[in-house]
Amino acid sequence: MPITEDPTAGVFSDTPKIEFIDTPGVPNRNVRVIDDFTFTEAANGTVWAAPSGSFVDGASIPRVLWSLVGSPFTGDYVYASIVHDVACDTRTRPWRDTHYMFYLACLAGGTRRGRAKLMYLAVRNFGPRWPQATPALQPAPMEQLAFSVVARVGEPTAPFSPFVRYDAQLRYLHRAQAYLATHGDGVSLEAIDIYASRPV
Repeated sequence: MPITEDPTAGVFSDTPKIEFIDTPGVPNRNVRVIDDFTFTEAANGTVWAAPSGSFVDGASIPRVLWSLVGSPFTGDYVYASIVHDVACDTRTRPWRDTHYMFYLACLAGGTRRGRAKLMYLAVRNFGPRWPQATPALQPAPMEQLAFSVVARVGEPTAPFSPFVRYDAQLRYLHRAQAYLATHGDGVSLEAIDIYASRPV
């Protein structure tokens, strides 16, 4: 039976059925999906699939975020992390769309809006990226959050932001948290990102 906590964001096909894979001497974070599991976006009907047999380990979620909201298999974003992990492995859709899907899936899974925004900014700015073929005549995406373009004092910018140092990532997320605490869950993603990206 389809489930959602926020029908304006999307719907999951059902409660995911997973099994943990034991690896001696390694933290038990490897998971196999044992039944097909999907998330469908409400706005456009796009379906994101985690087919039966998929392996997930939370690697698509930046490690810095784990220290703030918990691991992908203990927090309120478990369902979102499953489809996000698979989408980051298959890379059949643009990375921007993939990370925005994570935000919607977090909302559908019951994550509070402000917390979901913080988590989206973490994966958008520090999660995996990959090249995407773009037709020559297609205009560049309008969306451009600040972290990728704001120069920081003493910190080189990188074309792929997962290479931003851990301490810079943590500083960014603490600022974003503080901004959310002051301005509330209704504040825009762009406003949070600009504030959190300001030079020190």
